Amino acid sequence: MSQGSSHVSSGNITPTVMGPQKETKEGIILAGVVLFIGGLLAAWFYSQTDSQGKATGNIEQANVTDLLKKTAAVNQAVASTSHAAQVTPAAMSIPDILHTDIYFEVGRKGLTDEGKAQLSAQAAMLNRHEEYGVLIQGYTDQQGSASYNKQLGMKRAEAAKAELVTAGMAENRIKTVSLGEEGVLCVDGSDVCRHMNRRVHLEVRKIGQEHMMLPPAPVTTSEPSDSPIDSSPTTEDGGSATESISPLPSDLTTTLESVSGS
Repeated sequence: MSQGSSHVSSGNITPTVMGPQKETKEGIILAGVVLFIGGLLAAWFYSQTDSQGKATGNIEQANVTDLLKKTAAVNQAVASTSHAAQVTPAAMSIPDILHTDIYFEVGRKGLTDEGKAQLSAQAAMLNRHEEYGVLIQGYTDQQGSASYNKQLGMKRAEAAKAELVTAGMAENRIKTVSLGEEGVLCVDGSDVCRHMNRRVHLEVRKIGQEHMMLPPAPVTTSEPSDSPIDSSPTTEDGGSATESISPLPSDLTTTLESVSGS
């Protein structure tokens, strides 16, 4: 028995596209939208971050500049304070005893330019420290007589004293003495040795103002006299030209009065 084939007529039916192709297109579109939005968000976030970074950088740069300025000011203040601390004690502190030699030319009592400069520096220091006094010792070399050298040594000491007084130092703070050739340092006859002996030696010593005050001048007051001044002329030997009359005894005065009354 033969089975016949069955024909199914579907008519003019247009096939509909279904399945993976449609889903793929929608996914691509959705992914594109997401990527576009993400790009916008990324661009916005980057712009905000860049602006904040620039602002932060400017702020940090300003802070760093201010910090550097403050640090420089502090360092300068510390340096100036340190410099003052190092210089001031050296300028204000001097030893209790100082020694200086001023040299002279042969047979001269006048100061050289170098000697004047040395004394000027000594006077400037002594005018700031009035508690110091000066002993000036005059010396000579061994040429000439001892008496001449003694006088020359004193003249040199007085010349140094006059220079200090001219520079403003009080005279009562300066003492002078001459040792002449007795204080020679060098005993041979060389020029170097003789130059070493022709000098004045300044011994600057801390004494104290109270120990260098001039003694007060004595004040003399004349007491009034009860008796009148005798204005009678005097002789060459200082005696009076008229003799003085001695008072009479009391009993003799009484006798004379009774006689005169009688």
